[in-house]
Amino acid sequence: MNTIVQFLVKHGYSILFAAMFAHQIGLPVPGPLFLLATGALAATGRLGLVPALGVAISASVLADWIWYEAGRRGGDKVLHFIHRLTRDPDAHDRRAKRTFARYGPPILIVAKFVPGLDAVTPPLAGISGTSRLRFLVFETLGVSLYVCVYTVLGHIFSHDLDRAAQYVGRAGKVLAGLLLAALFIYGLYNLVRRHRSLVGGKAVQITPADPITFAKPLSEHLERTQ
Repeated sequence: MNTIVQFLVKHGYSILFAAMFAHQIGLPVPGPLFLLATGALAATGRLGLVPALGVAISASVLADWIWYEAGRRGGDKVLHFIHRLTRDPDAHDRRAKRTFARYGPPILIVAKFVPGLDAVTPPLAGISGTSRLRFLVFETLGVSLYVCVYTVLGHIFSHDLDRAAQYVGRAGKVLAGLLLAALFIYGLYNLVRRHRSLVGGKAVQITPADPITFAKPLSEHLERTQ
């Protein structure tokens, strides 16, 4: 942590941008630790909190947008490339597609807190045909939440960053679980509402016609027979 803090003190926002971009593009750079250090330096006034958040969010969204465009143009090949070093790439590809199909683009909000999922959701959004605007909305929300959580954590534990680093994994898992539960409840609510609308539509179709519509043909028939 001390090395990261010294890097940020020396190079400022430029190294923060580079670190977050590299982390999201897939290089082995500890993005969360850079965010913790950023929060600690913001607490001491060495970095501005708002500019630091803006730099980190911009770098992360830019990197994920590259993956989104790669998935949009390269299709399944991009997903297979990400899983190429796993034991069963095809199985990982299918599992990732099922997860994205289940939750849709809103899963981008929680993906950053789930190791492995954060790498595949941007290209999956492109593969699934999610519009650029829709992708950027959910991506920006997810990245903003991710950056703010770890930066605030570093701000709170600015005098004990090693302890904060221990909480990083736990905080991410807890928050991801809560957000996934919220997405599940939201999806269930939409499913119930859709079911009710379908049932209501069928009820309207089988509703007996107005008695007046039957009375008119009957009266005409009686007039003809007289």
